[in-house]
Amino acid sequence: MSVLYVTQPGAELRKHANRLRVVFQGEVLAALPLREVQRVVLLAPAQVSAAATRALLKAGIPVVYCSRRGVYYGVLSTGCEDVECWLAQVQRWQDAEYRLGLVRSIVAVKIRHQRSLLRRHARNHPDPFLGEAAGQLTRLLGTLEKRCTIDEVRGVEGHAAAVYFGVFGKCIRQEGVVFEGRNRRPPRDPVNALLSLGYMLLLGEINHAVLAQGLNVGLGFLHEPLRHRPALALDLLEVWRQPIVDRLTLSLFNRGIFSPAHFEVQPSGAVCLKAEELRRYLVLYERALTNPFSSSGRTTTFREAIRCQAAELRKNILRGEPWSPTTWEL
Repeated sequence: MSVLYVTQPGAELRKHANRLRVVFQGEVLAALPLREVQRVVLLAPAQVSAAATRALLKAGIPVVYCSRRGVYYGVLSTGCEDVECWLAQVQRWQDAEYRLGLVRSIVAVKIRHQRSLLRRHARNHPDPFLGEAAGQLTRLLGTLEKRCTIDEVRGVEGHAAAVYFGVFGKCIRQEGVVFEGRNRRPPRDPVNALLSLGYMLLLGEINHAVLAQGLNVGLGFLHEPLRHRPALALDLLEVWRQPIVDRLTLSLFNRGIFSPAHFEVQPSGAVCLKAEELRRYLVLYERALTNPFSSSGRTTTFREAIRCQAAELRKNILRGEPWSPTTWEL
């Protein structure tokens, strides 16, 4: 199964027999059998024909609308209307103790991943600031169980993010690549551009996994429900930022695969990959999701792990049992 990325502005997605075609100015840019498409991601202003829309909905293939500068607009999908699951999810959300425990677990795993990434880089390239930041994250992790409200847990998460991104730039070893802190909407430097793009693509991946389990993607535990916001997918995104996107971003700069010359500044001030480099990034991103690795005695991929995580969350919500996501070694 493949993810079909559309990056050409003005292109049209059409159905021809049992195939999907991406057409631009009369030229077929890509064609795939419908049965081989897992998801369509529109990274540029593109049209989806009525016939293609019907075919996608009938086949249960979601269409993600987003932009190459890292803005997520939404998804066209039939979803999976599992009323039993939705009611259980509302019940768990209303259970203050259950919700607090789940939020603590998500934030704890996120901080462990941040600490693990910093420690890994400190081992290979010793820097006292990385070690000090990892120590601060350890201390913050130890305070989570004492936090009695979700807002207090969010405060720990925010503090940890400030510590982590305060030294993230020290993990970048390519000369001329500067990271002075997280910025977005729009991203204003190459590192933030890749982080925003990767997070957005990963959000679409998680959104698909959540919908496939019949969960209500708008009802999150860490992120408050808000109109049109995929709050539950954003909850799970927190777990996967470092294992997938942050590691990939550092690797691409540190190995010299991308440099500032591969980016452009748009009139809005947003920094983003040039068109050809965007296509190259998508290949590398897909590789990061689908490369097999061993975990707990079995071979898996990050894409499969995300699906399993959503399934585990569904099971625990239905049973009313505590849930904690897996901590990955980075």
